[in-house]
Amino acid sequence: MGGDEKEYRVVIDLEHAEREAERVASMLASLRQRHDLTRFEFTRLVRIQPAGATRSHPILTLGTRFAETEDLLLSTYLHEQMHWFLWRLGGPDHDPVTPFFDELVRRYPKAPISLPDGARSYEQTYLHLVVCWLEVAATTELIGRERAEAVARSPWGYRWIYRTVLADFEPLGELLRANGLWPLPHPADFEAAAGPKPRKKASAAPRRTKPAAPPPPAPRSRRKPRARGGRSAG
Repeated sequence: MGGDEKEYRVVIDLEHAEREAERVASMLASLRQRHDLTRFEFTRLVRIQPAGATRSHPILTLGTRFAETEDLLLSTYLHEQMHWFLWRLGGPDHDPVTPFFDELVRRYPKAPISLPDGARSYEQTYLHLVVCWLEVAATTELIGRERAEAVARSPWGYRWIYRTVLADFEPLGELLRANGLWPLPHPADFEAAAGPKPRKKASAAPRRTKPAAPPPPAPRSRRKPRARGGRSAG
């Protein structure tokens, strides 16, 4: 090994990353001041991760890649919130997209199932037809259809999905309305429906019960329903 190792130094400079995080946080704060985003916020915990991936779960995480403009940041933020809406609408054994998943496949049998035209899998492509429709509809309510479409027409990925959502906006909207996914409930409705958790009465000698036998495995199919609307990396 050549050279004098005593003179070798590595300096980690996070100043640029911190500035980028602060820029995104400031843009999001400005958007929340000008628009009533609370009715679309199905999670109130947001993490900003410079140079990281944007994803919905387990914490809504915003990278800095999709924050070049306020309109792009707004649509990205709403996209991830729509994943949370489906998660809250579902339950431990219920995926709200499952009842009409086969109908989406029937309508779009040749949907691409990989990036950049589709999503990351067969299931995620069809799920994102729903998420992207909800995103465009919510963005339209806040900044108008023309600006919402402009953002949807210039994504780095999900290209076929966004084109299809815009081309078939009304038919897809009718399908989502028929299945109770639009109009969106207010996020507070989920909290009210949950109600206070009942307190358990103390017991001096709790009973030991035999654990229930696990249910038999469901038949395998290409569609693998996920409870609570699934999770997404974007």
